[in-house]
Formats: sequence, C-alpha cells, structure tokens
Amino acid sequence: MSALDLVSATGQVANGTNQIATSVNLGLPGIASASLTATIGERPVGSGWIALGTKGASVHTAQTRILLSVQLVGSGAVPVVNLPLYVEIASGTATLNALNCGRPNINTSTVTLGVTPGIVDAWIGNVTTAELKNFTSKPNPPAATLVNLGAVTVTGRAHAGMGNTTAKSVDFSYSDIQSQVKRTMTTTNFTSSLTSSLLGDLSLSVNVGPLGLPVPGLGSTVSGILGGATGSIDQLLASVLATLGVGIGQADVWVLGIRCDGAVLVN
Repeated sequence: MSALDLVSATGQVANGTNQIATSVNLGLPGIASASLTATIGERPVGSGWIALGTKGASVHTAQTRILLSVQLVGSGAVPVVNLPLYVEIASGTATLNALNCGRPNINTSTVTLGVTPGIVDAWIGNVTTAELKNFTSKPNPPAATLVNLGAVTVTGRAHAGMGNTTAKSVDFSYSDIQSQVKRTMTTTNFTSSLTSSLLGDLSLSVNVGPLGLPVPGLGSTVSGILGGATGSIDQLLASVLATLGVGIGQADVWVLGIRCDGAVLVN
C-alpha cells in the first residue's frame, strides 16, 4: 500500500458525512435545472478494499450514492416536472481464482481474479437526505411528487437494477503485478439506458384534491415530457458520474504482489 492509499482511506473514514451538495448546469435540452447530492459510505464492516490470502481470498467494496433532483421544462398545463433520480453504485467484488508460480523463472508467474462489477440500483422516488446517508440499509422510497398544480398533483415511483450476475476472469502477468497495472472490468449486462429502464417501470398517479378539477390528459403530458428528456437525463447522469470518477457497472482491480515460496516437507 502506498502512503497516498493510506491517507485517502483515513480521510474517507474520518469524514463522518462524506457528502457533496452542488448545483449542476450543463445546458442540456429539456432540463431547466438540476442539483446533486452525493455520499460515499464507509468501508463495509468485516471487509475492505485490500485483501491478503491464497486462492479463494475475496475483497469487496460498496456504496457510492447520488441523488439528482432534476427540473424538466414542461408544456401545456404542466409548467415543470420535478424528477428525483437516486442511483447507488452498490458493490464491486474480486476473488483470487488462481495463482500460478513460474519455476524456475518467477517472471512467468500469473494471477487470475474473478471480478463482479458493481450492480446499479436506481429509483425515481422520494429519497430523503437521511436515507441517503444511512448506509446500513438501501432506500425503498415512496412515490415522489413530480408535478404540483396546487389542488392537482402527479406522483410517480420506479425502480431499476442492472449489473453482472457472474464473475469475469482477468489475468495479471508478473510484469503487470510489478508495475501495479490496474484493470477496469465493465459489466456487459446492460440492455438499455438506465433512464429508459427507470421510465419503463414508472407508475404515475394523478391525485385531485377536494377543490381541484381534473386536468384532461395530465398523465400522458407528464409521460411525454419525461420521454422527451430521456437523452438529456442520460447525459446528465453520465457526466455527473464521470466527474465523480464513478463508472456504472465498473470495477477497478489490481494485484499488489505475489509470493511464490513457503513450501514445506510433509510425511
């Protein structure tokens, strides 16, 4: 481990909130404004991001969370649509599957890891700041108010999860190990954009108060606004994650060292 690794880890653990809050303005069509809250959880109890061991040793890290509050440009009777988009890049796991020691030339030694890139858990819903910072459990939010016209509101809720379900093998040569080469494994299980998957699962409800009057076609208007902004929301999400250094469905792994000795005589 380098000194920078130790300092970075100490800083993450010492910072009790690990939270960023800022506005986001990329000038994307259909998006009036957006604000971001991001949190980074502490290391999982009983695990870590570095492991020592023989075949079968495993390392796991988890939980970067972002909450994008996006205001979409409306149309007709709907001046604006508020879209709370919660995304958790939940985990990454690497397991030592094989270690081949070169004899007599150690330079021919190799290490094989089985890597499962992190699963993405995403919601459209009313995720509170308290839930965002509570890493002991995943949020299961209620429907959020997407449109508020006073006596008439539109609420919505959706959930989508993506990621690899099986580990991918990645090999490290002896020179890779000596040079601390990092490999980035990316999930191959994405079948569509995260936003499209979420909107496909979205359930809308139009709620009319005691003094309200129904607005014809309100639900379809909101659906149209959301559908028209899908590309911009994808770009916004990708830009935010790239700025934070987070890749959807990615796991960065490397092997810090290999020791090929310790043989014993047995009777």
